Amino acid sequence: MAIDNQDVRWFVALGVLVLVAFAYLYMPRYEWRTLSDSGSVSIIVYDRWTGRMQRAVYDSAGKLHVGDVYIPF
Repeated sequence: MAIDNQDVRWFVALGVLVLVAFAYLYMPRYEWRTLSDSGSVSIIVYDRWTGRMQRAVYDSAGKLHVGDVYIPF
């Protein structure tokens, strides 16, 4: 049984797909932290893949205030 060029392409495509799946599972995209202030709670979400971050604040009345997305560079 000879392996031709199309078989090699299928194996390479399958290998890339498996590597992407493992990278997605073991390298999480989002990281978040909560900060408690007097009467409010802040949530900071950091996107590890793009370097962007965003802050959201729940005030003492329970309303959500979402800030703009911050791009550091």
